[in-house]
Amino acid sequence: MSFLLWVCLFSTGDREVDEVAVGLESSAAATRRVAVRELGEIGTPQAFELILPCLADEDGEVADEAQWQLANSGSPLPFLGRSGLRSPDPWVRLRAAELLGRMSCPVDARALSRHLSRKERDQSAALVWSLERLARRGMLAGDLVRCAKDVARAVRFGGHAGAAALLCLEALDARELEVELVRASRRSDELQRAAAAEASARRSRPEDWALIEALSCDEDSGVRRVLVKSLAFKPSLRKVHLLIERLEREDVRSVREEIVALLRAWSGLRHRFDPRPWADWARTLAPEWRASAQRDRSGVEGATASFAGVPISSERLCVLVDLSGSIQAQMSEGVTRRDYVESELAALLKELSARARFNLIAFCDKPYSWKSELELNRRGTAAEALKWFLRLSVRGRGDLFSAAMQALNDPEVDTLLIFTDGVPTGGRRWKLCLMASLLEQECRFRGVSIDSALVGASARTVAAWEELSSLTGGRSVQVKLE
Repeated sequence: MSFLLWVCLFSTGDREVDEVAVGLESSAAATRRVAVRELGEIGTPQAFELILPCLADEDGEVADEAQWQLANSGSPLPFLGRSGLRSPDPWVRLRAAELLGRMSCPVDARALSRHLSRKERDQSAALVWSLERLARRGMLAGDLVRCAKDVARAVRFGGHAGAAALLCLEALDARELEVELVRASRRSDELQRAAAAEASARRSRPEDWALIEALSCDEDSGVRRVLVKSLAFKPSLRKVHLLIERLEREDVRSVREEIVALLRAWSGLRHRFDPRPWADWARTLAPEWRASAQRDRSGVEGATASFAGVPISSERLCVLVDLSGSIQAQMSEGVTRRDYVESELAALLKELSARARFNLIAFCDKPYSWKSELELNRRGTAAEALKWFLRLSVRGRGDLFSAAMQALNDPEVDTLLIFTDGVPTGGRRWKLCLMASLLEQECRFRGVSIDSALVGASARTVAAWEELSSLTGGRSVQVKLE
């Protein structure tokens, strides 16, 4: 029995905590996870003190549960020292950096921003995201001016950390944003230009419009897609006209779909890609028009392909297929879920256009990629990909997060299509509601959509996937086979 557990058992006098805490010493990860969850539900300081060391658990389901529960602990102090941001374990530092952003108590801004480092870019990206979330909820305390200076320096880190820092400056309403916005919009880093697009669209001040209009024509379709999604924050007539103008000029279907989805949400109309009826509608609007309510952003008909009921229009697609044990299990008449996905994959590959670029990643204990990057759908390419998948013989627990991150390593991908039973069972990331927010943030500055086809998933799991797909502009469907 660990010393910390022994002290708790014999000093708190809390019989409920004592009984639950015994599960933390189990060799079974599932038992430790349940103990962490139950301690979080108890919610006393002693219970949270016992959960804290579980951030270092090497089993993802235990550490993820601890990361999720500790955000409710009521004090950021334990996560600022060697049990959190100063831990020698990089996973503990990363987990602490993220959970601080979900806390519902005031957090000293500089206690986080002083940890920003170019050498620790993943941790820095998580920290500025936490600072942004806390700022938007009014939960930051202390010296916000010095915090903003720290964050402004982090913008120069580049990549995801720099992009997240730019949005943090916008959430802080920091004066440094003016200079950093212009600099970011001129960089070769697409993530920073996308962040500049979102930040300027969120503010939508008169002085932001030159930047908004310039980024709406950015050479990178991901930047344009992020801008269109970001225009949804504050509907206005000027944004309506910009969207219609872009619809007329845009040649990437996924961006055009985003434009039409947003126009439909604002108007309640069902026009499609022809900009003329949208222009007719815009002429009927008063100068002070504002959308009265944000309607559901219904998808655009006319997909070029489909997979397990998910309409597919992307031409830069990565398909992720879960090959964990449940997918291999037999159903009635000896048919497996893998048999079903093989037939659906064959149909999808046959339907892809000649302009499409795609990749396949199967995952169980780790990701298995057909190619290292998207492959143009030349003659015979689809048959080669299907042959690779049919010959693939792997088993193990489902490490979804690693597969998704591997797919996102390719900067050309604009859509992830995931076939799964919905519940990750392996890897360092396990808890789906936590993973969903992490994946949304990873997709944020790329404008990547996540589509999902779920088989045999529970109602709670389906709801989590539907939320993730909705937040990224994707679709989620349930597949009923049994």
